[in-house]
Amino acid sequence: MENNKDQVIIIGAGIAGLSLAIQLAEKKIPCVVLEAKTSFGSATTGVRISAKGVRVLENIGIRNIGEKTEKLIMHFGNSQVKFDMKIEKGASPAIIVTRLAVFEKLRERINDLSIKVIYNFTLDSVIENADSVVAVSTDEQHIQGKYLVGADGVGSKVRSLLNPASNSNKRYAGYLGLGFIFPSDEKVEMSLFNSINGNIGLGSIGKISSKDTHKNNFLWTHIHMTEAEAKAITDKEVYERIAERAKTWTPYLQQVFQTCKINPKTILYHQPVYNGTVPDKWYSDKLFLIGDAAHPYGPGGQGISMALMDAEALCNLFVTGITEEKKANFQTSRAAIAKSKGESAEERNKPENQITTKRELMFKSIIMKAFHLFSGGKMEL
Repeated sequence: MENNKDQVIIIGAGIAGLSLAIQLAEKKIPCVVLEAKTSFGSATTGVRISAKGVRVLENIGIRNIGEKTEKLIMHFGNSQVKFDMKIEKGASPAIIVTRLAVFEKLRERINDLSIKVIYNFTLDSVIENADSVVAVSTDEQHIQGKYLVGADGVGSKVRSLLNPASNSNKRYAGYLGLGFIFPSDEKVEMSLFNSINGNIGLGSIGKISSKDTHKNNFLWTHIHMTEAEAKAITDKEVYERIAERAKTWTPYLQQVFQTCKINPKTILYHQPVYNGTVPDKWYSDKLFLIGDAAHPYGPGGQGISMALMDAEALCNLFVTGITEEKKANFQTSRAAIAKSKGESAEERNKPENQITTKRELMFKSIIMKAFHLFSGGKMEL
């Protein structure tokens, strides 16, 4: 058994887990990260990180990645509505960035702070003692610490241990999420193209990683299908499905898709999207949840931002001293935000809520123009 009764054990080397480890280390709180995979790295896609998430990144020394998103341009056929993003005074705006670029910077900080990461550790069980907690792997490794944090994603083992009787497991959201990252010097503010066969997003994303020699743009959408279809679909089939959809897109979007198709450096990412319910318990005496382990929704691109802010809130809890009242406040405040964003995203992405006719498209355009006038042309995402 590896013994350090003062350390915080973090299960999962995703964005939630690594950002928490960095914040703890900067506060001189010892920690160790346990990861089921054998190494970092996987297929990358684009993500939007809110201004609040960017603030957390900047506080842990991560800056100048991705592309700023200071506007949102909503398209309805040939009509468009432009919003300025609400940003707190002195704060940086939201960004669109690749997951790889974020992980790359997090890994640099992990190495700078000499934070220990143990790979190939698949959590099997947790033993809570009066003054310590022990993480036990499927191959009988034992890691001891003072607290244990589940940052192990949508299918969280820690969440299931905390909520053995509740239905908090992941469930298929009903659609395939996909995106194309392609080289482009064209600066594109975050744009949402409302279509009669699904919404399409487009925006500049910057460099894929520090080794990249050019900037990129990101095109994203989703396709409703069965879970089996989403798991089995090939890249070729994705291109075919999008090509059929693109026949009804605007000429500009059709041109962008053609660019994606012909450029050999285009990266296509697709995977089934999973959601879940916010569990009853986020903590016990020694255990805590953050990120998708705590709120297993696919909240409209807000997942990374939520994870970063969860980690910040939990770090503050460790720094200021853990009490039952503080733990309860941590769960109440973070769960309320997660539930609201998750449920609104689920509702927005249901097949029955997609635009199916030109009349509906025109009506939505009128509604958003009215909202633009009412809001003074500003929006917070």
